[in-house]
Amino acid sequence: MHYIKNYIIIVLFGCISIKLNAQTHISSQSFNGINFYNPAFVGFGNNNKLKSFYRTQFEGVGNAYRTIGVGMDMGLFKNNRNFNDNIFGMGLNVVSEQVLGGALQTNYITLSLANRIFLNDNKTNYLSLGISGTMITRSINAEKLTFGDQYNSGRLFNGSSLENIKSIPVKVSNNGGMMYTSISENSYLQMGASLFYINSSTDNQVIENINQTYQYIGMLSYEKVLWNDNTLLLYADYQKRSENEFYYGGMAVGLPFNSRQGGLNRLYLGCFYRANDAIIPYFGLMNSKFKLGLSYDIYQKKMALSNLNPQTLEFTFSTNLNRKYTEVFRSLFE
Repeated sequence: MHYIKNYIIIVLFGCISIKLNAQTHISSQSFNGINFYNPAFVGFGNNNKLKSFYRTQFEGVGNAYRTIGVGMDMGLFKNNRNFNDNIFGMGLNVVSEQVLGGALQTNYITLSLANRIFLNDNKTNYLSLGISGTMITRSINAEKLTFGDQYNSGRLFNGSSLENIKSIPVKVSNNGGMMYTSISENSYLQMGASLFYINSSTDNQVIENINQTYQYIGMLSYEKVLWNDNTLLLYADYQKRSENEFYYGGMAVGLPFNSRQGGLNRLYLGCFYRANDAIIPYFGLMNSKFKLGLSYDIYQKKMALSNLNPQTLEFTFSTNLNRKYTEVFRSLFE
């Protein structure tokens, strides 16, 4: 009866998620912030977690574009007997995208709920589904906009005005996702997919309907011990957005160092590629308390021919909020 109850809950989540909608940002280290992209990933594992990232683009061009995100996920109804076997999870994520030093700012606040069903007696294989709701606010700071002689007393001379844009327009969206996880003593595998509905702004001055489109994200994460606790990490994802679609993938090698009882420290060195866009060298560090990552996007020539140098740098940091260790393989993806 316990498994039947969980199965029914997962089916209900799946039916609901088909009609839900939300939006995401682009990251060069999406494998370090999976909970931002798929609500089915929140709340499972040994520890409650806090994750953050900072991404800056077009550095040196007046703070042209930056993205900041903070997320926390936790297991619901956890106790000392089921600290790694809870079937419900919850996550809260906050993302802020700022253009030109905050002249245009978009903020996302997302609450996610997930449920999972174990597929074997050892509880190392499981399927989970999640749903989330997102509140989106967008604001324009007129004090940071300069129009020269085309701007006077809050109005543009061409007959339009900044008053046509709400000071803080608000939208509400949702999304749904699913995930499969398999963990063993020397490997870690996750596969997931999520569906978003791109909710275009309703603050427009056109009569015709705005075309609403779906956004799809699929991802695969795999890490395996090769020899002497050295690991090979593989990651790939596919994103179909309203404006374009792209593939992202690559690998990294995990090198153990200063290992001690109760935890394994690793240094990760790797490289990833975003199709028709950039090559992304990656440096990562993991120990029993935290994980951090640093990446730099090297754009292809057609991007570099522009007078503006993109110079995209991304930093990620996550930490466990408690200190329980797993008896199975611990991965960068965990």
